[in-house]
Amino acid sequence: MNIRRAAPGDSLVLSNLCMDVQQRLHAAHHADIFKIPQQENFAVSFFDEMLADPMTSIFIAETDGRSLGYVLCKLIERPESPFTFAMRYLLVDQISVRLVEQGKGIGQALLDQAEVLAKELNVSRIQLDSWGFNTQAHTFFEKMGFEKFNHRFWRNL
Repeated sequence: MNIRRAAPGDSLVLSNLCMDVQQRLHAAHHADIFKIPQQENFAVSFFDEMLADPMTSIFIAETDGRSLGYVLCKLIERPESPFTFAMRYLLVDQISVRLVEQGKGIGQALLDQAEVLAKELNVSRIQLDSWGFNTQAHTFFEKMGFEKFNHRFWRNL
């Protein structure tokens, strides 16, 4: 397996890689929020924008010319406020591994790459969030050393 930095021509590959999570998890659990992708190029313009953003880094896991998964990381810099100190951290905004490839160390390799990036950026914290229904991901993240630190709530009216 090889992990490489995504390039501008990878938007279609990334769009295809995120279809499974978008459809099988997000849209299946919150159809009132998440759209069901109709074709593999549904998110190409989004990834074009992300790949052009200097604060965003995307890495793709591949083997034998096949894309297995990706991680999208954003450098977040927040100024000090009356309530908090200045914060600088790496946000894992998206991570996805093809369903048939899960359990083979690909997600771990992608998060390891995010850690390498964080160290290169001189960042001492990686953050991510996950929807409440995604308990399999929660177990994985905790196994990777992430700890829960915040809870969000909503109430429909």
